Parts: sequence; C-alpha cells; structure tokens
Amino acid sequence: MGIFAGIVLLSILMIVHELGHFLTGLKLGFRILEFSLFMGPVLYSREHNGIRYSIKLLPIGASVRFAGEEEEEMNGFDPRDPGLFFNRPRWARAIVIGTGPAVNLISGVLAFLILFASFGYTIPVIQDTYQDTLAQSAGLVAGDRIISANGQAVRTTLDYTAVDLFTPDGEAIELVVEREGQGQRTVLLQPITTERYRLGVTIEPELSGDGAIIAEVDADSNQGQPALAVGDVLLAVNDIPYSDTEGFRDAVQVSAGQPLSVEILRDGQPQTVSMVAIQSQVSLPRGVWFATSREFVPAIGQSFQWSWSIVKVTVKSIGAIFTGEAKAEDTLSGPIGVVSMVSNVVENEQPIRDKIYQLLWLFALISVSLGFMNLLPIPPLDGHHLVLIGVEAIRRKRLEPQLQTIIGMVGLGLIVFLGLAGLFFDIMRLVGG
Repeated sequence: MGIFAGIVLLSILMIVHELGHFLTGLKLGFRILEFSLFMGPVLYSREHNGIRYSIKLLPIGASVRFAGEEEEEMNGFDPRDPGLFFNRPRWARAIVIGTGPAVNLISGVLAFLILFASFGYTIPVIQDTYQDTLAQSAGLVAGDRIISANGQAVRTTLDYTAVDLFTPDGEAIELVVEREGQGQRTVLLQPITTERYRLGVTIEPELSGDGAIIAEVDADSNQGQPALAVGDVLLAVNDIPYSDTEGFRDAVQVSAGQPLSVEILRDGQPQTVSMVAIQSQVSLPRGVWFATSREFVPAIGQSFQWSWSIVKVTVKSIGAIFTGEAKAEDTLSGPIGVVSMVSNVVENEQPIRDKIYQLLWLFALISVSLGFMNLLPIPPLDGHHLVLIGVEAIRRKRLEPQLQTIIGMVGLGLIVFLGLAGLFFDIMRLVGG
C-alpha cells in the first residue's frame, strides 16, 4: 500500500507537469498528436478532435507529443502547417515549454499554503531559549526575529536551517536579530565546549511511555563497568523522572561523579541500579527554537518564500557536492527514494492527521524541486529548450540539427548518470548501506 501511494504521488506530479504543456499548447494553437497517461505499451486509445488520448500499462508519469517537435516525425506533415511546433512563434513555444515547470512550482506553493493554513507553520522568531545552549549564552530571548544569518537573509526557518547545516559545528554563526521597538542588533553564536557529566548512553528517538529506550551504551560508562544495557528503559535518576527533562539532566550533572540511583525497566521488570556518571567534553548545541503561527494572510507569503528557500537550498546542496562539502549519497535521490519516503509515511503507525501533514509536506517539497530542476539548462530538460529558444531569438535561426544532437547526447548522458547515481544511492539507503 505504501509503495502504491508513493507511485501515485509521483505520477500526480508528472501528470500535472505534462498537463501544463498540453493545455497551454492547446490554447496557443499547437497541433498535438497525443496525450498519454502513464508509460509503456498502450492499453486503451481514443482519438478526439485530431488528438489521440492514450492510457498505457505502467502506472507512472504522462507525456504529450507535439506535431513537428521531432525531425523524424515531419513525414506526412505540410512543412508550412502553422500548427507544427517549430512554426509557432518563439514566445508561444517558450510559454508551452515553461508552463510544465511553472505548474509544478505553483502546485508546490498551493500545497504549502494548504499545509500552513491547516497545521500552522514555523516563523523565524525565537520561541524560547534553554539552558546550556549557545542561543541563551549569546543573549537571544523569546520574541527576537532573525533577519539574517552569516550575511544571508532569513525569511523562513528553512533559510536559517540551511545556514546551520552548512556551518561546521566548530564555527560561529553571526545573526542579525530584531526585537519590536528595540531595533536590530548582532548576536554571535560562538561555539562553547564545557565539562558535562552523563550516563554514557544513547537513547532511541521514540519514548516508551514516560521513559527512554537505550539504543547504545558506551564502553566507558560507569567507569568502564556498564550498569545499563541496550533495551533498558530509563525511568528516573535519584527519583527525578525522565519526563522532567531538565530535572533529569540536572540530577546527573550535580552528581559530579558520585553514585546515582537509576530506575529502569529491564525485560519489562522494574529495577534500580547504582552507577556513576562519566565526565566528558561537550559542545553546547546552538539551540535556536522557532515560534509557530497559524495566521492565514502571512501564510500566503510564507508559501512563496518557502518555495524560494527550497530552490536556494537545492542550489546550495548541488554546489556542495562539487566542492566536497556534501556527499553525493547524502544529497542525490531518485524516484525510488521518493516512493520510499512516501511509503514510510503511509505505513508508519501514526495518527492520520500526522500522515496527511507529512504527505502534504512531501508533495510541496517534491513539486517545487521538480519544477526548479526542470528549468535547469541541461538536455533534455525544459530549461534546455528555453535556452535554445533564446539562442534562436539572438541568431534569428535555429541551431544546426547536428549541433543540437551533440548537445542533446551530452546532456542526456549527464541526466542518465545522475539518474543512475540517484538510483544507486536509493537502493543503498533501502538496504542500509
């Protein structure tokens, strides 16, 4: 069921894209040969007003064929037919080509608007600051609005997150913040390393009731004689329950290496073990936590701004691959990765509200990414065709077919390489490699 949902979502995105080409082509007088749903062998086909409408076997994607778009299809057509693709004005061709990506981008904006209006959205305003974070040490307070981070404008929380992700932990982040009625000021999140006592365990992201499941135990825990084990559920330390996050942490910290009484569940049975916390060097987290809003009018602007933020992050991520700042396997993903993400959302046991939220989020994210990527000037993407139209406008004639073929083959090779790389990394992620 999850895989099917992933394929459906991907197909919707591709169908919307091709509908953009089809509907504008129909409106602007292009002669259209066929509009097809899905790919592969034809299951059903019917002709209406000179256009063949087909449904194909493989339930993914869509396609539209314009008369005269491919040189090899010119046989049987009057070369003077004004409906042929290259007989239409350049502005009309540019609109038809650009509408596909534009519809994807608009779909993403609308999905974000529905998401934000229904569930709320984060805004680049500090909600609160917490003890032992760089945000608190730097003097950030609730209500501060982040204007820029490391010189880059912050209009969405994703803008800040991008700076945070691409800034190594050992480097500072310079923020320009603004507080109502107090003007702007500069705040520096300067890395701080401090001594901390800890139990020496890593916990699972999911809680077990009011406790935390231990995922890993350090070998040097409890002075090299671990008293806790993987699978134990942490309940309390010195009678301070784990649900009291700050109290639990403070109890471990103030112990200063003295014995602690740790209450756990082991194999479903309650136990109390005695152990000492270990001292280690800890880098304080940046600790920037954002406020949320449900206001509708600002959500409209945020929908556009979030879409633009995704484009900026995509460009930055691609650049980071070439500069070595990011690994290709952590950045590239293909159709299998998309289907896998949707499948995980559908199959995970969680409230239906959370599933709708995550599916809307994925739809918006992938729509914007698909629209932007299709505008890149790489054959055979739509952006390449728009560049050719621009060159044609400058030269007053089309590029020679042989040159277009060479450019197309190089670009197609690059797309195939990236597609195979994305496929490989998707498979590696699925098998846990």
